[in-house]
Amino acid sequence: MSEQEKDRALFYPRAWVYVRSRNRHRLAEQKLNALQAAQQQGLEVVGTSEDRCGQHSIWRPGLFALLWAVRARLVDVVVVPRLSRLAVHRQWLGWMLRMFHKHDVTVATIECELRYDLYRHGLDGVLL
Repeated sequence: MSEQEKDRALFYPRAWVYVRSRNRHRLAEQKLNALQAAQQQGLEVVGTSEDRCGQHSIWRPGLFALLWAVRARLVDVVVVPRLSRLAVHRQWLGWMLRMFHKHDVTVATIECELRYDLYRHGLDGVLL
């Protein structure tokens, strides 16, 4: 087996953990849970970001860092507690999910099942 084949055989998906909350204790709890979930799934966490703000805040540097990493193709999986951490508005969330799909990035939710979360936001037909 060549070195190139060995590298492909030992592929560990690169993950980015993103959390958002107004409460700093909840933020720390979300981050710890997401990091543990990523580790249990065998993901290599290459980055984390967080925003301590409400759901309607426009300025979210942690989210911007995540989007930059996705566009730069530095991640394979985005780990979030639930989809509402990314965006609460259906249009923005749909745009993000399509952008992730375009860049071959999957989403892993840890607080609720992804299909149900998509259904709750009316986006069950976006990726499936």
